[in-house]
This record gives sequence, structure tokens and C-alpha cells, in this order.
Amino acid sequence: MLQHKRYLYNFIVGLIALLSYSNIYATTIKDESNIQTIIHLLDYLSKDYPAAVKNGVIIDEGEYLEMKEFSETILSLSKKLELTKKQANQIQRNLMDLKANVLNKVSHQKIKAVTSKVKWAIINFTEFEISPLNWPNIDNGQKLFLNNCIQCHGASGNGKGKLAVGLNPAPTNFLNDTIMREVSPFQAYNTIKLGVEGTAMQSFGMLSDKEVWDLSFYIKSLRFNATFADSLELKEIFDKVSNEVSLKDVATLSDKELIQKLGYEDSVTYKKMKALRIFSLHETSTENSLVVARNYLNAVLLDYKEGNKKSARQNALNAYLEGIEPVEVRLKANDPEFTSHLEQQMMAVRQAIESSKSISTVQAEIANALSMIDRADQLMRDTKLNYWLSFFLAASIMLREGLEAFLIIALILALIKTSGTKKALPYVHGGWIMAILIGIAGWFLSDWIIGISGKNREIMEGLISLIAVIVLAFVGFWLHNHSHSKKWKEFIEKKIGKQLRGEKMLGLAVFSFMVVFREAFESILFLQAISLETKTGDGSSIGLGVIAAFTLIALLAVIFVKYSKRIPVRQLFRYSSWVITLLAIILIGKGVHAVQEAGWVSVTSFPISLKIDWLGVYPTNETLMAQVVLLGFLLLLYYVSNHRNKAIQVK
Repeated sequence: MLQHKRYLYNFIVGLIALLSYSNIYATTIKDESNIQTIIHLLDYLSKDYPAAVKNGVIIDEGEYLEMKEFSETILSLSKKLELTKKQANQIQRNLMDLKANVLNKVSHQKIKAVTSKVKWAIINFTEFEISPLNWPNIDNGQKLFLNNCIQCHGASGNGKGKLAVGLNPAPTNFLNDTIMREVSPFQAYNTIKLGVEGTAMQSFGMLSDKEVWDLSFYIKSLRFNATFADSLELKEIFDKVSNEVSLKDVATLSDKELIQKLGYEDSVTYKKMKALRIFSLHETSTENSLVVARNYLNAVLLDYKEGNKKSARQNALNAYLEGIEPVEVRLKANDPEFTSHLEQQMMAVRQAIESSKSISTVQAEIANALSMIDRADQLMRDTKLNYWLSFFLAASIMLREGLEAFLIIALILALIKTSGTKKALPYVHGGWIMAILIGIAGWFLSDWIIGISGKNREIMEGLISLIAVIVLAFVGFWLHNHSHSKKWKEFIEKKIGKQLRGEKMLGLAVFSFMVVFREAFESILFLQAISLETKTGDGSSIGLGVIAAFTLIALLAVIFVKYSKRIPVRQLFRYSSWVITLLAIILIGKGVHAVQEAGWVSVTSFPISLKIDWLGVYPTNETLMAQVVLLGFLLLLYYVSNHRNKAIQVK
């Protein structure tokens, strides 16, 4: 009997211990969630405050209401943190100051100072291991490293920079496996953010949190230099293993700990760890981010129906912070007014929960938010150039470039034939054939560069489009100008005649090469710009356009050579100049829009919601102004060209 009582006693004690542990664990998880939310809200408030207040004046009422709401939410959540009384009082005082600063519409510098102070106080008091919300951009980390770190740590990260001599302690060698395998990206983050007292390692507080994470992940990648073949294998491994571990694990665990997390320490597991260090997922895609928002909003309704108001409000907050905020820049670039309405709707959901509205009211607000998220998804699915417009533009570009090259080469060959210098023919043909071969290789190289651009695709698209616009403006003017005169022919005859008289065959080959290579280079630039704006799966339109142009050029060549008919150069050049003008207008709109989506250019809403994707028309002042200015500039050039040529004809 006594033995049974002992068993019962042990069972009860064990059960109590288990329940206590479960309660502690649940409390810890809940506390971590609160801390993460507070830190995220502090970062968001610090970053977006300038969009709400400028020079003590509210410039966006919706954004300002959001700032007020978030300052109150942070204060409320901080009261639930497990802190000592002294720590809690310090945090509460700082957050009361933050709330007052928002109400008093103080400067961004003051808001930034308070949010940073509170954030790091909470991190230090709770020993919380923070992690990035989205995968860091290692490419950007490399740029930051080259701009800020190579003086001491060296370009390769070996700790032997120009300023490293005499430093004690010496700068860390990031290639040292013994040291770096024990360091986590989070530890690197703290060192970069706070510096190391008593050493030459200063604080880089001027960098944003995102930039510090980018730099931390890049530093961790330095010792894993992979060959191209090895990179392909590791990329396949990364695509699989990135779904097996969380970003927080990758950010907070050292290499040694990460290997233990992944499994046994063997060559396969080492490759998994290596892949996680040298690659990163593309920034949260539009689709995934908005899916997150939808999932959270659906969870909100379930929680609210079950009477769990706190969980509902937390999920509503997460729906905005993790679902809408990551794509806010892209949304604003597409439709600033709609983006503001979407933010207000997400706030309306939170306010309905906070005010304990009826289930039907909350459900209606969530339905409105979900409907707007569907529209946001459509907004960011850019309408590309349609198949036949891509075909038309590609054919027009190639016709212009190919025709100009053909006419010049044909004129050179005619001059050679007239002079009887047949030994010059192989040099001329060799020059233009070499130019075409290099042009084909250049196309595939440019295709490969764009293919590996990854996260920076918007920037790549924007820059290519804008560079193409500059060249197009020059080419369009040249075409328009030469559709009235024969100066280009006179120039070629003078140039080639000089080469033939001096029997400079190499000079002829170089001239032939440069004439065709210039056209090939321009063609690559223009066709890549068109390709980037063509729908996926419609790439054949560009190929067919090029083939159609070459077919027409071949036909014109036969007419020119065999039947000695006069090619209507003037009409063709004039037609091409207007096609190029249209392409330039489209590309400058899409180029500015792309760099707006990347966050490089500000977004100002145009009063009228006017959006025609395939024409590069978007409802922002910046894109429309760029198109109007370019059109005005080109029309001015054409007017000057017409006026000058008329004056010449009169003389």
C-alpha cells in the first residue's frame, strides 16, 4: 500500500513538473513573440515617420494615425515583458517619451534616437536574439563591405587592410575557419552595430538594420569561395535545405551549431551549411508576402469568433507588418493612392478589433482588406509588352541597325569595285563577319548577366532601360537628321577613298568591323531592353522580329545589288526615327518605374489614376514627367534638325 502511495506521489510530482515546464515554455514563446513585435514596430516607426511628419507638420494623415497607433501598441505590449522593476520603469519612461514625441510631431532625428535607445535596451535586458524578417541581400553586403571594411579587414577579408598595420588587437581574419565557425551572423550583427570598446572596431550605427544584416551574412560567406560548377550544386542544395531550417536559425546559430541542427557532421551536412552561408533567398516575392497577409487575416477572424481578442489583434498587426509592408515600396510605385487606402483598411481591421465591434463588422472589414489585397496582387503583376508589339519593335530596331550597316558596307564594296582594288575585299568581309560573331557572343553574355542578377532585377531592368533611352535619343536624332541629307554617304566615300588610296587594308578591316559592331552593340542594348519588358513565354516574338528584319534587309539588298533600284532610305530612316521615339517614351517610363520599385527614386502620386503598363505609363509624377520631358526634348531636336536642313537646301 505504501509503495502504491509512493508511485502516486511520484506521478503527481512529475505531472506538476511537466505542467510547470509547459507553462514556462509557453510563457517564453509568448514573451519572444511580444519582443519580436515590439522591435519590428520600433523599426517600422523609425523608418516611416518621415512619410507622416515633416518639419512639425503632418504630410500624410493616414501615415500619422498609424504612427500614433503603433506608439501606443508598443507601450501596451512592453507592459507584458518579464523585466525587473527598474528595467520596466526605464522602458516605460522611454516609451512614454516616444508617444509624446509622436503627438508633438518632433523631428525624425529625435524619433530615431528614442526608438533605437528603447530597442537596444529591450534586447540587452531580455537577451533576445534578433533575426532579420527577410533573407539578407548578400550582394548588397559585398558593396557595404567594400565601402566600409576593406581599409582594415582587406578586400578578401583576411584582416590585412592598409590600416591594419600596428592595430592591437589586429582586425579579425574572416577567412580563419577556427574563428569564424564559432561566430553567428547575429554576433557579427551586434559587433557591427555596437562596435567593440577599446579596439579600432567602431560602431556602424549609421547603417540601417537591413544593411547590417546584409553585411553580417556577407562576412559569413567570405570563407566559402566556390567554383562555378560547385556553385550550381550548392544552389540546388540551398533550394531544398532553405525549407528545412528557419531564417532565425541561420541568423543566430554559428556554423558549428547549424551543422548540429541539420544533422550529423558529415560532408553532406557541411555542404548544406555552406549553401546556407553563400546563398540567400530572393527578397520576399509579391505573391508570398501577400499570401502571408491573407493567412493572417483569416486567422484573425477565427480568433475573434473564439473570443481571443489579443491573438486576433496580434495577427492583424502581423498581416500588415509581414504581408503588406514588405511590398509597400512596389505598391506605391504602381498606385500611391491605392496603397494609402490599403494601409487605412488594414488599420480599420485593427481598430474594429480594439473597439470590440461585432463579429459581422470585423468580418466585413477583413473581407474589404482581402479584396484590396487581391487588387494589390494584380497591380504588381506588370502588364508586359504584348507579342506583336514586341515583334514590331524588335523588327523595327533590327531593320534600322541592319539597314544602316548594310548600306555602309555596300557603299564600301561599291567604292572598292570602282577602284579595282579587289585585294581589299577579304579585309572588308572579315571585318563585318567578326563584328557579327562578337555581337552574337555579346547577346548571350548580356543574357547571362541579366539571368544571374536575381534580387537586383528591378534595378537591372531600370538601368538598362534608361541607358537605352539615352542611346535611342541620339540615334533617333541622327536618323531624323540624315533622312534629309546625304552627309553620311559623303563621309563614307571620303573615309574609304583615303584608305584605298593609301592601300591601308587593315584600316579598311577595322572600319568595316567598327561600322557593324556599333550597330550590333546598339541592337543588343535595345533588344535586351525590349526582352526585359516582354511577357514570359513570348521571347520568340523578338527572334521572329529579328528574322523578319533580316529577311527584309536581304530583299532590299537583292534589289539594290541585282536590279540597281533605289532604296527609299529617306522614308525608312524617317519611319525608324518615329518608332525609336515611341520605344524611348515606353522605356523611360518603365525604367523610372523599375528604379522606383527598387526604392531608388521617390514616388509622388499623380492626381489621376492613369496606368497603361505596356506603354510605360504609371500614375506617378516622376514617370510621367520623365516621359513628357523626353518627348519635348526629342521634338525640339527634330524641329532644330528640320530647320537646319531647310536652311541648307535654300543655300
